Amino acid sequence: MEILNDTEAWGLLLGALTPWATALIQQPAWSKPLRAVVGTLLSAIVGTVTVLARGDIAHAQTALTTIALTVVASKTFYDGLWQHTGAAALEQATSVERRPIR
Repeated sequence: MEILNDTEAWGLLLGALTPWATALIQQPAWSKPLRAVVGTLLSAIVGTVTVLARGDIAHAQTALTTIALTVVASKTFYDGLWQHTGAAALEQATSVERRPIR
């Protein structure tokens, strides 16, 4: 497929999946600001790894665009889909404290 040869497209795709990985780390007891920072940092790391894996780290525009797209896709998919379809249950299941979902 032609689209899978594009680093930015990979950033979008992986950004859409990142909230599920983030839910494994996030803890329900954490504050909203901390959760936002953790989610953003993990998304940026996924974007950076994507750029490195595709060999585009020397192309600053592609690298920055891919990282930004990964962060934006992660936030958008979490707010629009994942938080309503099980991310909270996944966070609860992997919670250290195992409290009921609020």
